[in-house]
Amino acid sequence: FSFALDPNARRKNATRESTTTLKAWLNEHRKNPYPTKGEKIMLAIITKMTLTQVSTWFANARRRLKKDNKVTWSPR
Repeated sequence: FSFALDPNARRKNATRESTTTLKAWLNEHRKNPYPTKGEKIMLAIITKMTLTQVSTWFANARRRLKKDNKVTWSPR
Protein backbone atom coordinates (compact mmCIF):
# COMPACT_ATOMS: atom_id res chain seq x y z
CA PHE A 1 0.00 0.00 0.00
CA SER A 2 1.66 3.18 -1.16
CA PHE A 3 -0.36 5.45 1.12
CA ALA A 4 1.31 3.91 4.17
CA LEU A 5 4.62 5.32 2.95
CA ASP A 6 3.28 8.84 2.42
CA PRO A 7 4.65 11.00 5.29
CA ASN A 8 1.61 13.26 4.91
CA ALA A 9 -0.87 10.39 5.15
CA ARG A 10 -3.44 10.93 7.86
CA ARG A 11 -4.32 8.12 10.20
CA LYS A 12 -8.03 7.42 9.82
CA ASN A 13 -10.10 6.22 12.74
CA ALA A 14 -12.42 3.31 12.17
CA THR A 15 -15.87 4.39 11.04
CA ARG A 16 -19.05 3.39 12.78
CA GLU A 17 -19.91 1.11 9.84
CA SER A 18 -16.59 -0.71 10.03
CA THR A 19 -16.71 -1.21 13.79
CA THR A 20 -20.30 -2.50 13.48
CA THR A 21 -19.03 -5.21 11.12
CA LEU A 22 -16.16 -6.10 13.47
CA LYS A 23 -18.42 -6.11 16.55
CA ALA A 24 -20.87 -8.39 14.76
CA TRP A 25 -18.06 -10.86 14.00
CA LEU A 26 -16.85 -10.64 17.59
CA ASN A 27 -20.33 -11.33 18.98
CA GLU A 28 -20.72 -14.39 16.76
CA HIS A 29 -17.33 -15.74 17.86
CA ARG A 30 -17.31 -14.91 21.57
CA LYS A 31 -16.08 -18.40 22.44
CA ASN A 32 -12.97 -17.88 20.32
CA PRO A 33 -12.52 -14.23 19.29
CA TYR A 34 -9.44 -14.89 17.17
CA PRO A 35 -10.18 -14.45 13.46
CA THR A 36 -8.01 -16.46 11.08
CA LYS A 37 -5.82 -14.62 8.59
CA GLY A 38 -8.44 -15.30 5.92
CA GLU A 39 -11.21 -13.90 8.11
CA LYS A 40 -9.11 -10.83 8.89
CA ILE A 41 -8.48 -10.25 5.17
CA MET A 42 -12.20 -10.59 4.46
CA LEU A 43 -13.06 -8.20 7.32
CA ALA A 44 -10.38 -5.74 6.13
CA ILE A 45 -11.91 -5.68 2.65
CA ILE A 46 -15.46 -5.25 3.98
CA THR A 47 -14.46 -2.49 6.41
CA LYS A 48 -11.94 -0.81 4.04
CA MET A 49 -9.35 -1.07 6.81
CA THR A 50 -5.83 -2.50 6.56
CA LEU A 51 -5.03 -5.97 7.89
CA THR A 52 -2.97 -4.31 10.64
CA GLN A 53 -5.91 -2.11 11.66
CA VAL A 54 -8.24 -5.11 11.84
CA SER A 55 -5.72 -7.10 13.90
CA THR A 56 -5.20 -4.17 16.26
CA TRP A 57 -8.95 -3.64 16.60
CA PHE A 58 -9.44 -7.27 17.66
CA ALA A 59 -6.55 -7.12 20.13
CA ASN A 60 -8.07 -3.99 21.70
CA ALA A 61 -11.58 -5.46 21.64
CA ARG A 62 -10.41 -8.61 23.46
CA ARG A 63 -8.65 -6.43 26.02
CA ARG A 64 -11.82 -4.39 26.52
CA LEU A 65 -13.91 -7.55 26.95
CA LYS A 66 -11.41 -8.88 29.48
CA LYS A 67 -11.36 -5.59 31.38
CA ASP A 68 -15.17 -5.56 31.54
CA ASN A 69 -15.03 -9.16 32.80
CA LYS A 70 -17.14 -10.33 29.88
CA VAL A 71 -14.48 -12.88 29.11
CA THR A 72 -15.79 -16.23 27.83
CA TRP A 73 -12.72 -17.70 26.17
CA SER A 74 -9.46 -19.14 27.36
CA PRO A 75 -6.59 -17.07 25.94
CA ARG A 76 -4.30 -18.91 23.54
